[in-house]
Amino acid sequence: MAAFSARPQSTMHGPAAPIHTDEVVKWDKSPSPREGEFSIFPGRLRKKISAPHGCTTYNGEGSQWMERAREARIMAETQSSDEVPDMEEREGKRGRCMAGAPNVAAPTREPFLVVTLDGAKARLLVGLAAFVSWTNLLICFEGLLRDTVIYGGGVVRDPFFVAACVLAVAGLIVAALWPGPRKRVAEEGEGRPRRWRRFLAAAAVLGAACAVGGVALSALATSNGPGMWLLAMVLGAGAGCFIAVFTLAWGSVIAVFDMREILVALCAALCVQWVPFVAVGFMGAVAKGALAGVLPLLSWWCLRGFGDELSEIVSAVAIRPASTMRPTVPAGADVGSDHVTARLSGALFCFAFTVEFVWTCNVVMTSEPLDEGLFWLVYVCVLGAAILVMGVILGLMERWRAYRMELFYRAAFALAVMGSVALPLSYHHLFFSYAVVYVAYALISATMWILAWAVVFMRKLAPRRVIGCVFGLQFLALPCGFAAAKLMQWYAAGHIGAELLPYVGFAAVTVLVVAYVFVLPERTLLLLSPRLLKLSHESLDDRCRDVAAAFGLTEREYEIFMLLARGRDAGYIEKTLFISRNTVNTHRKNLYRKLGIHTQQELLSLIEDSLS
Repeated sequence: MAAFSARPQSTMHGPAAPIHTDEVVKWDKSPSPREGEFSIFPGRLRKKISAPHGCTTYNGEGSQWMERAREARIMAETQSSDEVPDMEEREGKRGRCMAGAPNVAAPTREPFLVVTLDGAKARLLVGLAAFVSWTNLLICFEGLLRDTVIYGGGVVRDPFFVAACVLAVAGLIVAALWPGPRKRVAEEGEGRPRRWRRFLAAAAVLGAACAVGGVALSALATSNGPGMWLLAMVLGAGAGCFIAVFTLAWGSVIAVFDMREILVALCAALCVQWVPFVAVGFMGAVAKGALAGVLPLLSWWCLRGFGDELSEIVSAVAIRPASTMRPTVPAGADVGSDHVTARLSGALFCFAFTVEFVWTCNVVMTSEPLDEGLFWLVYVCVLGAAILVMGVILGLMERWRAYRMELFYRAAFALAVMGSVALPLSYHHLFFSYAVVYVAYALISATMWILAWAVVFMRKLAPRRVIGCVFGLQFLALPCGFAAAKLMQWYAAGHIGAELLPYVGFAAVTVLVVAYVFVLPERTLLLLSPRLLKLSHESLDDRCRDVAAAFGLTEREYEIFMLLARGRDAGYIEKTLFISRNTVNTHRKNLYRKLGIHTQQELLSLIEDSLS
């Protein structure tokens, strides 16, 4: 233990005795401070400072101990080695460091995100990656179903893709709207989970068989006739049933876990899904068929290891009241309304529609298709970009020790806009346009899974309802975007395609901006912030009070701080406290300056830091 030094202070009885340098700074986890000691943030890892002889302990009025408490807290947060930085006043920072303070051993904190892989997370990573990769390999233009009969290779792929999406939409929407059993589930006991496992196995076999049949059909295709289209649609319908069932199953499994436990594994799975794409260009028909048959079975094998979780989702969720599914959210959150799910689904529909539209325009409105020898390089770029973007986002979450779901949303929006803007370049720089739109699709796919989990977790909804709604609209958006691009191709038949591409790109960007600004603005994502979930009404009051005392907030600033901590905006604060908007903005500016922050998200992160 290191010594704690400070200047002598006067007391109400006269000059204070010198403060000895052997006063010890201790770390403790006791629930409440003992007499003669001060603790910062009750209920968390406490830093206790023994009161020196002749000094009054902190009782809510002594500025001496408030200052020492603030300095002690800053020491604990900023120490990364055995050295303590010199005192310096820093505008916009959280307080100041102690001058000449000796070395204090900072407590070790566990990582915010879990990066280790146990059996469950490994199964999640491999199984989800296999399923998502298989789905994208069948619906993308350069995947397993590409042929050499017509431009773009869509003899089998196009009808297969449309039929698969239609059946997937039907299955997911029905699952989202189906009321579910109430009494029969409890009466059937173990029979229902066993039947559900058999149903998953049958769906996996059906999906594998249809995919292998589609690959064989594309390899044998020699003409673009109605018989070929009909057979491809039948195979696509079977694949769509598998997609719907396994999307619901994996969504239910993901909803069981804490996001801190699986966020890294989930992002890794959504990156690893692109690895098979790199090898597809070098495969023959037999290897493609084997890959199409193995991936669904591999996903099923990993999924069957979550039998207990699936049984709970299938049976217990159907008869369990919604209020018992998740812990209580803070006061002010509108739990009864499901408008967040609708907004999220609508925004992601716009994103998926735009990306599929731009994606198809790159194929049908360019003078020459991209050389097949460059496909593997496109996917290497997609894999590298996905790893880079998701790695940066996860690194920021770990550094800030806070859930920042909006970062995925921002990245998806930015990449989708870039892909749309790059569309006019496809006539001269087709590789660049291809790569950007694929990266946009990769980020949108990741955003869908992560935000869907956040809705399930924060809105207390059954996973099948959220997953069915979000991904049902996604699979609806894909054929809609495809049809819009085909319509544009028909319209451009009498025009020069290069002249229309700038207008197409402008229209795509407009749709994205409308979705980002009006359909699902970032302020709505505050309702999906798991950091709010940790704080009950009582603990939020206590911790806000502690933060206000530590940073010397005034009474009015404390009132505004409490409302901001609950996600309220300036308009709500104005009406609640009966003050003008300018007064609210002034107090908020002073509040942010004292706390050393700049946004409401940082304010929530500060409260979460006080909790952890």
